[in-house]
Amino acid sequence: MRINETTHFDQDGFSGDVYVSDENKKGFNALRVSVHGKHPEKIMLEAKRIYLVISGEGLFTIDDVVHQAVRDDLYVIEPGSKYKYEGQMELFEFNVSPANIFK
Repeated sequence: MRINETTHFDQDGFSGDVYVSDENKKGFNALRVSVHGKHPEKIMLEAKRIYLVISGEGLFTIDDVVHQAVRDDLYVIEPGSKYKYEGQMELFEFNVSPANIFK
């Protein structure tokens, strides 16, 4: 998929582009996130969330453990975990639904 085929979003502290949305019913979604501030603390409910740091640096806090995030780091947020992040970085985010069945 090309960048001009994505859906752009802007939120306080981060923005990005959705490559594969939840509405596609593929069992996953994929997006690029540009962090320029903070992402508030959240608790993952059912999905597994994976972040790859494409560029820049920042902090990831997962279940109260703080990680210095730099290029090429990978963070996996398991269901039930709480997390937040901040900094100046580009991330690739991939979310897998527990109902996803690979055939």
